[in-house]
Amino acid sequence: MFGLSRPDGGLIPQRAFDRFLAERITPRFPDGLTVFSGRGQWRGPDGRRVHEAARIVLIVTGATPEAVAALRSIKEEYREHFAQGAVGLVLQRSCALF
Repeated sequence: MFGLSRPDGGLIPQRAFDRFLAERITPRFPDGLTVFSGRGQWRGPDGRRVHEAARIVLIVTGATPEAVAALRSIKEEYREHFAQGAVGLVLQRSCALF
Protein backbone atom coordinates (compact mmCIF):
# COMPACT_ATOMS: atom_id res chain seq x y z
CA MET A 1 0.00 0.00 0.00
CA PHE A 2 1.68 3.16 -1.26
CA GLY A 3 0.45 6.52 0.04
CA LEU A 4 0.48 9.44 -2.37
CA SER A 5 0.78 12.35 0.09
CA ARG A 6 4.08 13.96 1.02
CA PRO A 7 4.86 15.16 4.57
CA ASP A 8 5.01 18.77 3.27
CA GLY A 9 1.39 18.54 2.09
CA GLY A 10 2.24 17.95 -1.56
CA LEU A 11 1.18 14.96 -3.62
CA ILE A 12 3.25 12.32 -5.37
CA PRO A 13 2.42 12.80 -9.07
CA GLN A 14 1.03 9.88 -11.06
CA ARG A 15 4.04 10.08 -13.37
CA ALA A 16 6.45 9.67 -10.42
CA PHE A 17 4.52 6.66 -9.10
CA ASP A 18 4.42 5.13 -12.60
CA ARG A 19 8.18 5.59 -12.92
CA PHE A 20 8.75 3.89 -9.53
CA LEU A 21 6.48 1.04 -10.65
CA ALA A 22 8.34 0.65 -13.96
CA GLU A 23 11.85 0.95 -12.54
CA ARG A 24 11.63 -0.65 -9.09
CA ILE A 25 8.67 -3.06 -8.97
CA THR A 26 8.10 -4.45 -12.47
CA PRO A 27 11.72 -5.63 -13.00
CA ARG A 28 11.50 -7.67 -9.78
CA PHE A 29 8.09 -9.16 -10.63
CA PRO A 30 8.00 -9.28 -14.46
CA ASP A 31 5.32 -11.99 -14.60
CA GLY A 32 2.63 -9.46 -13.74
CA LEU A 33 0.86 -7.43 -11.09
CA THR A 34 -2.28 -5.34 -10.63
CA VAL A 35 -2.48 -1.73 -9.46
CA PHE A 36 -5.59 -0.40 -7.70
CA SER A 37 -6.42 3.17 -6.76
CA GLY A 38 -7.42 3.55 -3.15
CA ARG A 39 -8.15 6.02 -0.40
CA GLY A 40 -6.61 5.28 2.96
CA GLN A 41 -6.82 6.69 6.42
CA TRP A 42 -4.55 6.48 9.41
CA ARG A 43 -4.02 8.14 12.76
CA GLY A 44 -1.40 10.87 12.67
CA PRO A 45 1.12 11.56 15.44
CA ASP A 46 -1.27 14.13 16.93
CA GLY A 47 -4.07 11.54 17.15
CA ARG A 48 -6.12 13.07 14.34
CA ARG A 49 -7.37 11.00 11.41
CA VAL A 50 -5.52 11.62 8.16
CA HIS A 51 -6.89 10.67 4.71
CA GLU A 52 -4.83 10.19 1.60
CA ALA A 53 -5.00 8.73 -1.88
CA ALA A 54 -3.05 5.51 -2.31
CA ARG A 55 -2.05 2.87 -4.81
CA ILE A 56 -2.38 -0.78 -3.88
CA VAL A 57 -0.15 -3.15 -5.83
CA LEU A 58 -1.22 -6.79 -5.85
CA ILE A 59 1.51 -9.27 -6.71
CA VAL A 60 0.84 -13.00 -6.80
CA THR A 61 4.12 -14.86 -6.46
CA GLY A 62 5.69 -17.86 -4.81
CA ALA A 63 6.52 -17.56 -1.12
CA THR A 64 10.27 -17.73 -1.65
CA PRO A 65 12.78 -15.94 0.55
CA GLU A 66 13.88 -13.98 -2.54
CA ALA A 67 10.33 -12.74 -3.26
CA VAL A 68 9.79 -11.68 0.35
CA ALA A 69 13.15 -9.87 0.38
CA ALA A 70 12.26 -8.08 -2.88
CA LEU A 71 8.89 -6.97 -1.47
CA ARG A 72 10.49 -5.65 1.71
CA SER A 73 13.13 -3.84 -0.32
CA ILE A 74 10.47 -2.20 -2.53
CA LYS A 75 8.61 -1.07 0.58
CA GLU A 76 11.72 0.57 2.04
CA GLU A 77 12.77 2.12 -1.27
CA TYR A 78 9.36 3.78 -1.67
CA ARG A 79 9.36 4.98 1.93
CA GLU A 80 12.78 6.58 1.54
CA HIS A 81 12.34 7.88 -2.03
CA PHE A 82 9.02 9.63 -1.32
CA ALA A 83 9.65 10.49 2.38
CA GLN A 84 6.78 8.32 3.61
CA GLY A 85 6.26 7.63 7.31
CA ALA A 86 5.10 4.11 6.51
CA VAL A 87 4.35 1.86 3.56
CA GLY A 88 2.03 -1.12 4.00
CA LEU A 89 2.97 -4.68 3.08
CA VAL A 90 0.61 -7.62 3.51
CA LEU A 91 1.94 -11.13 2.93
CA GLN A 92 -0.76 -13.77 2.65
CA ARG A 93 -0.72 -17.37 1.54
CA SER A 94 -3.46 -18.30 -0.90
CA CYS A 95 -4.30 -20.55 -3.78
CA ALA A 96 -4.34 -18.86 -7.20
CA LEU A 97 -4.87 -20.30 -10.65
CA PHE A 98 -4.45 -18.53 -13.99
